[in-house]
Amino acid sequence: MLLQLGKLLQSKFVIIGAMVLLLTWFSAAFAVDRRSIFLPGETSNGHVLFENSCKSCHEGFKPVTNETCNRCHEAELATDFHSEKKFRDPRWAELRENLDVLTCTACHEEHVHMFGRGVHLQPDLCMACHQGVIEGELASHNDFTPDGCWTGGCHNFHDHRSISTGFLRKNLDRPWILPEPALPERTVEVKLQTPPEADLIEAFLKEGK
Repeated sequence: MLLQLGKLLQSKFVIIGAMVLLLTWFSAAFAVDRRSIFLPGETSNGHVLFENSCKSCHEGFKPVTNETCNRCHEAELATDFHSEKKFRDPRWAELRENLDVLTCTACHEEHVHMFGRGVHLQPDLCMACHQGVIEGELASHNDFTPDGCWTGGCHNFHDHRSISTGFLRKNLDRPWILPEPALPERTVEVKLQTPPEADLIEAFLKEGK
């Protein structure tokens, strides 16, 4: 009986000790403003500046919405060829069962493994709707690999009409399909030298008034 009581007390002390350590850890994180330690996974390169500004994207524990994404990306998506409006057309209802393209996070969910360009899906994501393109619907794309849209450097999901003609001209003398798929080198011009304020939600709210 005494042995069981001793084990019970020991378990309680262990639990209390763990709770104290956890509370201390949380308090220290907030005290030094290191909220990035709460991240459940990696952040895409495009959003790494916001790692200490959870409220810039999150409102409590609610999921990130399209409206949240549009605070920053509305201008660049003004001519989005794969827009939410397009996929609300009943003709594409069956395809939406393959991929929930009505939400930004269907492809751009943060804090999970990224395959590049802020996308967490497998590189063959285009095949959810366009499998037929590499199976005879388009002669020029016959025998392309399922991840060819992603690795070929030709198409952009949000405006797939835009093809990098400069890239194509530069590589006219190369084989149709490379032995090893590779993305071309890209030069990124950095305009923001310092990270933004830790909490940008106030700025967004004021701007919308």
